[in-house]
Amino acid sequence: MNKLLKYKVCGGIKTTITGKLLYVVLIELSGENGEVVIPQRRISEALHISKGTVSRNLRRLERVGAISIIPTYHSDGGSAANKYLVK
Repeated sequence: MNKLLKYKVCGGIKTTITGKLLYVVLIELSGENGEVVIPQRRISEALHISKGTVSRNLRRLERVGAISIIPTYHSDGGSAANKYLVK
């Protein structure tokens, strides 16, 4: 993706400034296929914001169609870090 294009796309998303920051972080971390698996805790620690703020803004991004959130699970059935598909 063009270096400035991601910021232009981010600017057009109807969400909070924190949501826009999270979107850019997900773009930076995603691979060629637009997927990234990362714990919300790691994002919150890196950005010095609460896990609740991360969770709330990720849900907002999903609601406006900027990302898809795909739950993942360990082999024993326990929850694992979500997979995020950046659109």
